[in-house]
Amino acid sequence: MNTSGIFITSDHLKSLSKQEQDLLFNIISGRSPTVEMPKTSLSTDPSSEVEDEHFVELSPGQAREFYAGCSAKTRKAIDVIADSDSRRFQLADVAKAIGVKTTELTGVWGGLTRRSKTITGDDSAYLIDWNKHEGIWDDEGNYIDHTAEVTELTYRSFRKALGRS
Repeated sequence: MNTSGIFITSDHLKSLSKQEQDLLFNIISGRSPTVEMPKTSLSTDPSSEVEDEHFVELSPGQAREFYAGCSAKTRKAIDVIADSDSRRFQLADVAKAIGVKTTELTGVWGGLTRRSKTITGDDSAYLIDWNKHEGIWDDEGNYIDHTAEVTELTYRSFRKALGRS
């Protein structure tokens, strides 16, 4: 009798990205995983600060340079981050500030990632960590919000660069 197994609540399964869900289903069904996982921190403990050399830490000068090279929509996302009470912010707040649905922000996130790589010179750099908090889903299973975060230094640097502190 096989006593090993895996248990995942439906809420936790819904919180996984499509890539993570596909990977999980491939593993469970015995197929070889074909999904490439994102190169980000994998911690699920919101209180832990994971040492990750690719999680961008911007100085105030870099934050000014970063912001100057962004589109209007991407700047609004940075404004939401800088105006948050802490380094954590809500996806829904960014969507509201820009005037789009939460699922229509891929261009903004792509812009932030490209800009992170340009400013740091690190091809694996990322500005936002999505992995420490679970996504929020409505009753129909639609992804509607997520708590994300930047490093403390980056948060303070954006606040200083934008005159918020």
